[in-house]
This record gives sequence, C-alpha cells and structure tokens, in this order.
Amino acid sequence: MYWIMLDEVVRKHALKNAFDYGKAQPGSVIAKVVAELPDCKADMKSTMAVVVKGVAEVNALSRAQVESEVSGYSFPEKKQRDWLPELEWALGGAEVNTRIAPNPSGYAHMGHAKQAILGDEYARKYGGKFWLRFEDTDPRTKKPVPEFYELILEDLEWLGCKIYKVVKQSERLLIYYDYCERLMRAGKAYVCTCAKEEMQKNRLEARACACRGQSSSHALLEWKKMLDGAYAEGGAVVRIKTEVDHPNSSIRDWVMLRIVDEAHPVTGKKYRVWPLYNFAAAIDDHEMDITLVTRGKEHELNAIKQGYAYAAFGWTQPHSIETGVLKIRGGLEHKSDIRDAIARGELSGWDDPRAPTLRGMKARGIDPRAIRDYIISCGVGKNDSYLDEAKLDSFNRKYVERERNAVV
Repeated sequence: MYWIMLDEVVRKHALKNAFDYGKAQPGSVIAKVVAELPDCKADMKSTMAVVVKGVAEVNALSRAQVESEVSGYSFPEKKQRDWLPELEWALGGAEVNTRIAPNPSGYAHMGHAKQAILGDEYARKYGGKFWLRFEDTDPRTKKPVPEFYELILEDLEWLGCKIYKVVKQSERLLIYYDYCERLMRAGKAYVCTCAKEEMQKNRLEARACACRGQSSSHALLEWKKMLDGAYAEGGAVVRIKTEVDHPNSSIRDWVMLRIVDEAHPVTGKKYRVWPLYNFAAAIDDHEMDITLVTRGKEHELNAIKQGYAYAAFGWTQPHSIETGVLKIRGGLEHKSDIRDAIARGELSGWDDPRAPTLRGMKARGIDPRAIRDYIISCGVGKNDSYLDEAKLDSFNRKYVERERNAVV
C-alpha cells in the first residue's frame, strides 16, 4: 500500500514540476515527495529509484498530456521558501541548521536582513534550527554596545525570524581556550612571539618563523604566560599551522587568538586573550551543528581559513552559500557608513525613515513580510545588487492593501 501511495505522490509532483519548468528534475521532485511522505526517508535509495523512474515517465509525455493530467490534482499555494534553490545535499533528510552572526555595535540593517532571512527560510524549509550568535570578541576595534544585543534581537523578531537560541561569544571564552589547548597538544598550533614586522616578512617570503617548531609542552607554557599577563598586548599571539607557502600569504599560519587589554562590556576585565573571528566561528559552527552558512561573498577567504580549523579537528565543514552584497544608493550598506551619516547630520538617527536599517524601514511603514518577499525574490546569486526601492514598495503595497481591505 505504501509503495502504491509513493508512486502516486511521485507522479503528482513530477507532473507539477514538468508543468512549471518544462522538464521534471529528480532533485526537486524528491524534496516534495519527502515533505508529503516523511516515512520514505527511511529508505532513500529505494525512494530515489521510484522518483527517477517516475520523472522519466513524465518527461516522456507531451506538453498537452502533462497539462491534461496535472489539472486533475490540487496543489497548495507555493510558499516563499519554495522560491529558493533546493539544497541537493539535504534532499536525503540531512538537517539544515543555520545562523546569523552580527556584531552588536549598531542596529540591524538590510544587509543583516538578507542573511537572516535566507538562513531563517532555509532552516524552516528543511525543518532545522536558526541561531542568533553575537560575535563580540573584539573589545576595542568593533567594541560591542550593550543595548544592541536586545535591540538586534527585537529587529530580527520583527522581521519574523524564528530564532532557536541566542548566544554571545564573549561568554564562551573558556570553550575557545579548551579547543586552543587541544590543537597545541596535537602540535597543530603554537604561540608566536615574533615582532609583527618580522612575521609579515616571513609570511611574504613563505618562510616559517622560529616559534613554529616549538614543542607542544613549550607552546602550552607560553600560552599560560599569555593568560597570566606575562606578555603585553601585541607581545604574543596563537597561530594555527597551515602551509607556510600557501599561494595566499594571508592564510599562512593565520592568528587564532591575541591579547587585548581592554574592558569588555559583558565580561569586563575577566579575560585578556580573545579569539579572532575565524577560530571562534569555526568552533561555534561545529558546536551548534551549523550545516549551512549563508554569507556575503566577501567572506569566501574566511571560509578557506576556517577550513583549516575544521581539518585540524577532523570535523566536516558546513556547506555555504556566498551571496552578493545588497548595496544602498548613497553608500549606506554598512553600519560604519550609517554611523558616519548620522554624525554628519544627514540622518537623524538609526531609525530615520531614510536609513537602510530595519528600524528605518519600520518608520517608513514597510511591512516586514515585504522585506522577506523582496530578499527571497532576489535569490542567492553572487552578483552585487542595489536595493530596488520601487520593487520593495510594490511588495509592501500588497500587505498595506490587504490590511486596508480587512479593516473595511
């Protein structure tokens, strides 16, 4: 009985896929089949065989035959997340867990909205979890501002994101220390006390520094000195071992942790050794079982660096989707740009209706569902694009008119 039902469900979705796109594709069809018959995930090999057979049969039909037969079925209205490309690696039932990882130094803007919506939609599409992780391990250059932890959370909830858990990296320092020590014991990381200029020269000339050959026990002693204050800021860093002759010199033995003698707004002066982005992100993505990372294409190099941390621990690196930058006319796509515009008096604040922040969009009367529609309609390509105000407004009118008609 079950397999008879499977044949019918495969036929239905293959017909619809062929009707929509000219030819049915097994990857797209099996995603619909699994969603309707979750039990078939227990034997994906057999299920896929049925799908491949059903797709071939449908693709052998004429267009008129497809149109005639598909008219006998009813299909639910296509959901927004179904507009996004399928994840081929997840079609076998793999869990899709995603995250958004802002620095809490300003309000969430449309660039955050793009990555948050894509992560949230993919997690919902495949029944996974969407995390909010505050990357706040830079107490000086990108110093966190306490009120933005809550304000960013409020903005993302207004956007409709279904957040599984909220974490702060600044509260996970002992976890990063533990993983750092593991790499040192395995001989895969070391404490470097070379002068900055000397290390830069070594990296450019693809030459290992004298510190690289230290024993694991010596590395751990030097590490303890970093924690205890024996080294001043800039006096020592922890490096991961990569190829010293890697074609990209910035990847050669990149820095995992460094000393920052600056009070942190969350932890105060409790810690003085802080992880850099690529080390902390790799650890957290593994611990939180993140399987898909959506990020701007400017982070492609970071993905390569993080790959070394994953390889050092023997972990599987998450899948990733790198997207183009969502630009704003007038050059306000980054928090620093918006902050400067406010300082110049060009914007009255982060919630100015002209600001590309979520607070600004709300002040303009933009419905968060319109922002979601807009982001998803732009897809996940790598080409940069400018925010199309007219297109966003057209999506927004749909919700404004719906609300107006509901009142009438």
